[in-house]
Amino acid sequence: MTGPVNILLVDDKPQNLSVLESILEGPDYRLTLAQSAQEALLALVANDYALIVLDVRMPETSGFELAQMIKGRKKTKDVPIVFLTAHYAEDEQVLSGYSAGAVDYLTKPINPAILKSKVAVFAELYRKTQALDEANRALSLRNQELLVANKELEAFSYSVSHDLRAPLRHIESFVQLVREETETCLTANCRRYLDVISGAAKHMSRLIEGLLAVSRLGRAEIRRSPVKLDELLKQVLQELEREINARNIAWEISPLPEIRADRALLKVVWTNLISNAVKYTCRREPAEIRIGWADKQGEFEFFVRDNGAGFDMRHSDKLFGVFQRLHHPDEFEGTGIGLANVRRIITRHGGRTWAEGKVGEGATFYFALPKSVNP
Repeated sequence: MTGPVNILLVDDKPQNLSVLESILEGPDYRLTLAQSAQEALLALVANDYALIVLDVRMPETSGFELAQMIKGRKKTKDVPIVFLTAHYAEDEQVLSGYSAGAVDYLTKPINPAILKSKVAVFAELYRKTQALDEANRALSLRNQELLVANKELEAFSYSVSHDLRAPLRHIESFVQLVREETETCLTANCRRYLDVISGAAKHMSRLIEGLLAVSRLGRAEIRRSPVKLDELLKQVLQELEREINARNIAWEISPLPEIRADRALLKVVWTNLISNAVKYTCRREPAEIRIGWADKQGEFEFFVRDNGAGFDMRHSDKLFGVFQRLHHPDEFEGTGIGLANVRRIITRHGGRTWAEGKVGEGATFYFALPKSVNP
């Protein structure tokens, strides 16, 4: 918040109000003067105030009584009050003031420097509070917009899963029918054309499945539980057995710790990173894949390292983007979604992901998880 803030000055004596006004007047404050409790309450209804400077001794309604009224109203209960009192005020009177809602006291005659200093402190506190409230309102609005966006994304995902996949199934079905009906009369070129059509349809289907996976992972609830990573990794390797057994791979796997994480989502991370390492080392004989970790300050850091195709570090920022690929599909097949899922999962865990590589020499993919949820 910028600009002047409202200050309410309350005293039954016009000369006292004039003194206060002369001390505080300037571009930082808009001063409202009230000579009675009624005038003060009307002013508080009309405007919001950063501070009330209130004289204790007033006829009809005392400063203490007015303070209790102010604190009893929802709109004004949090407005700070500085009482003005005679220098001979007794402790009991001061205590009554604090009980009524005062946050500070000033004794008469007023020291201009002290008054300016105290008012400046409360004015700055008000500005910061208003700025925080505005930020919270903006955040609340943004959250509402995100809720709407998520609902729209869910609707889109439903459309993708039903409306877009159906035509692809038809394409594949009719390709198969054409093959069966014309099996004996198709030329080699025609067979190749059908293979291309079928392959493109299957690739599109995989892209749609990947897009749905990205959508689901963005909304999935994180269910943390103790996860023995050695056991999880063993399961991942067993499920990748068909890809692994056909290859000559030298594995180096360090014993891994037990951490708290979402087991199912972490399995997706390991599966993507390891299957990538297997895929991109297909031209190495033997391939070398190393899996390890390090206990760093504040986090556990894990990595999967290979001696495969590698990548140019100038393009490393693209690695974890949806549908972003650094290699041509003719070299290595894939959808460009796996690493995007890895980043999304690790980010949802409060962690971070990054990669290092060199063309023709291999790559290392890292992810780190905070120890704050892993006591």
